[in-house]
Amino acid sequence: MARRMDYTIEFDAPAEKIYQDFTSRDYWQTLMDAYRFADAAVGDHVVLRHGERGTDIVFMQNRAADVSAADRADRDAGRHGHHPRTAFRPVTTTSKNRATGTYSASVPHGPVNFGGEYFLTETDTGSQLRLASVCKVHIPFVGGALEDLILHHIKQLFDAEEAFTADWIAEHH
Repeated sequence: MARRMDYTIEFDAPAEKIYQDFTSRDYWQTLMDAYRFADAAVGDHVVLRHGERGTDIVFMQNRAADVSAADRADRDAGRHGHHPRTAFRPVTTTSKNRATGTYSASVPHGPVNFGGEYFLTETDTGSQLRLASVCKVHIPFVGGALEDLILHHIKQLFDAEEAFTADWIAEHH
């Protein structure tokens, strides 16, 4: 059975500004540069496409070729989707600005499916991003334990990206 996790981030900027950041190449490239700083073995590639249905962002995080055999499963981890980490539908013009989309992460040839939906909404003090994630590991008997472990690491990733985005907002808004 798949495991689920909800993660909520509060921003001190309106939803429309966060949406603009999340649909800009500069935001994602700066985030990838931050990952490179944290782990010099990580390479990156960001693709951004805008269309009438929103913005599609795909980025790849690749480990160096000299990683150990134990790390090879992480080697070509890519996250794609339909925003945050990947396609935004346009912000509406109702009284509460809102954007929604989907995101996913994958390891080529791995037995894991990870993804979810995001909901960016206006609040009285700025905006809120809720990430509703689902993780499924297709390995009998140990899949559930691995799903818990993956979601634990995804939470740490979301924590780091929340801190990065808070710094981004302070610098750019």
